[in-house]
Amino acid sequence: MKKSLIKKICFAVLGLIGLFVILNVLLTYFLLIPFSTYLSEKQMIELALSIANWEDYSDERVLEYIEQIDEDMNTQITIADKDKNIICSTKVSDYRKKTLGTNTSELFDSRFEELEQGKAVSLTKNSEQETDKIQIRVIKKIADDRYAVLNRSYRSLQNATHSAIIFEVLAGIVLILLSAVIVYRFSRYLVIPIQKMTVTAEHISNLEFDMKVDVETEDELGKLGNSINKMSEHLKENMDMLQEDVESRKRLARNLSHEIKSPIAVIMGYADRLKTVIVKNPQKALSYCEIISNESGRVDKIVKEMLELSRLECNGDVLNLESICAGDFFSDLRRRFQEENVGKQIEYIEKYHAEDEFQADYNLVERAVYNLVKNAVVYGNPENLRIEVSGRQNGAYYEFTVFNTGSSIREEESDSLWEPFIKENKARTRGSGSGIGLSIVREIVQAHHGYYSVQNEEDGVRFCIAVKTQ
Repeated sequence: MKKSLIKKICFAVLGLIGLFVILNVLLTYFLLIPFSTYLSEKQMIELALSIANWEDYSDERVLEYIEQIDEDMNTQITIADKDKNIICSTKVSDYRKKTLGTNTSELFDSRFEELEQGKAVSLTKNSEQETDKIQIRVIKKIADDRYAVLNRSYRSLQNATHSAIIFEVLAGIVLILLSAVIVYRFSRYLVIPIQKMTVTAEHISNLEFDMKVDVETEDELGKLGNSINKMSEHLKENMDMLQEDVESRKRLARNLSHEIKSPIAVIMGYADRLKTVIVKNPQKALSYCEIISNESGRVDKIVKEMLELSRLECNGDVLNLESICAGDFFSDLRRRFQEENVGKQIEYIEKYHAEDEFQADYNLVERAVYNLVKNAVVYGNPENLRIEVSGRQNGAYYEFTVFNTGSSIREEESDSLWEPFIKENKARTRGSGSGIGLSIVREIVQAHHGYYSVQNEEDGVRFCIAVKTQ
């Protein structure tokens, strides 16, 4: 059987109310009479003290006073002397007897010393005739040779208690019925938003992020609904990123297989041919070895750059930051370019402020900028190639740009250039690049919280990268 939170709340609250009603009836049944008796005894002692505190006591004045008390407080008062003779009384039967009754006389005699000391003595007992009817007696000395005997009978207390219990039971039933309606409506107010959140959470668990929680309050339920919506948005973003990453990895694996497949096929082909010509034609065998060596170097280069790309992706946030002088940086860059391009007719131009300084990981930034320079050499115009390398401070970033003359890049390819093994269109492709260089540049820039871009110009292409320095 499906358990409902609304039913649980209703049963719990109504159970507590029912328990409270039962407890109240039991307390009334067992404690109302003893508690009322205790309060009456205290009240009667205070009345006796009020009479005793009179400064000018007289029998005439006290009669009027005790009659008023009897009328207002249902308390019979008798004034007697030490011989237990009645002076005046609001109880007609006692007044006619002219003397105190047996029970009162016994209390008077047994506690006489206490009375003479000014204390009030009391006795609470059931009447001799009817054991279910309570009598309370209090005796107090109020003047010389004058004693006040206060008597109160609770003949109707049991009936009042019975009536109170019936009333409490009926009131409890009405309270439970009203509470059932109120609790049911209030529990629906609480549970319905939770049910909606549950449905939304089930959709999220099924990787369906189209449903949102309608937040209508600013209390804890509203905050929970907002949290679920935020969680759904973040999960959707992460799932999209994960899906993109999976697709990127699949594409990377396909492209890597394709890139390595060609040199391996060449190596295997020339290795087989080498077996047949190594004796007959040593010169040809030597050329085969040269081709095998070149293709092996190409595979080795691809593997190393893939390892470098993987290392940057895993540890891109671990940077060895240092203060770099732009003059020294560009001087080292030019020296490396000249060493690797000896004998080539390339116009190399630099534009920067030698006194500029920026914070970055020197080795990584140098690797990124020089990858752009090598990219410019490989894909630039083979005739009259001009390469311009520049650097400048741009707000919180230090910006590098590398321009090379040559054909432009198609717009649809400009964003994918930074992915592994995505090369420019074949009109620009003439070299033997690994296809990973720009991906390494992107990872280095992202590790420095910078930005990157590529832009076609009238006579060439300009690549731009920037690292955050503040």
